[in-house]
Amino acid sequence: MKRKKLTEVLIELRKSALTIDSKESWKEVMKKYDLIIVGEKFNKISTIELEHSLKTTFHYEFANDEILELIPQTCHELGMKTKPMELLNDPLKIDAYTIHLF
Repeated sequence: MKRKKLTEVLIELRKSALTIDSKESWKEVMKKYDLIIVGEKFNKISTIELEHSLKTTFHYEFANDEILELIPQTCHELGMKTKPMELLNDPLKIDAYTIHLF
């Protein structure tokens, strides 16, 4: 159930990010989802921001550990790249991911 919801949200975010064609539309999409979108193509988000958006915009609770567990496989299935972000004091521990929506 949680993977399905996460998949639906990531697909919606990708579709919305693909519509960004100006600074104004970029701001509108970020405001709509209460989510910071970065990158040269406005296609990158972090799981930290995603967790916040899931709660505030989609009204769905995910623990950070759940997101970290689900993101790699879910994104792979959607053709989205991920990049792990490790803790400085524990480089073997993944604290978040950067997600390339497209």
